[in-house]
Amino acid sequence: MTGLTATDHDGRTWELIAIESVICALLVADARTPTVMSAAHLIETHGPIRLSPSVSRLSLGARDALVDVVDLVASEPETATIEQIREVAAAAHRLLGVQPAPRSA
Repeated sequence: MTGLTATDHDGRTWELIAIESVICALLVADARTPTVMSAAHLIETHGPIRLSPSVSRLSLGARDALVDVVDLVASEPETATIEQIREVAAAAHRLLGVQPAPRSA
């Protein structure tokens, strides 16, 4: 699981995953009938949905520090250091469940 699930209006659980460049929803409540659809189609067909992120693996202090860095990079990117930007990018990669692109030399 990626850590981000959604529950539709009928109570079914969906895992949100990226397939190529599209956010898709995979029905996880019923293994007999594999169902995959775009997140937009899920919302149109079975919405509204409620998102349920997984429990953070960060300690409270580490989470707060990361939130501070994310806020800085988002609000004042010109003052953020390269390492702060890399920290935010690494957190986004973990959240999305993807491997970071290799650094260019």
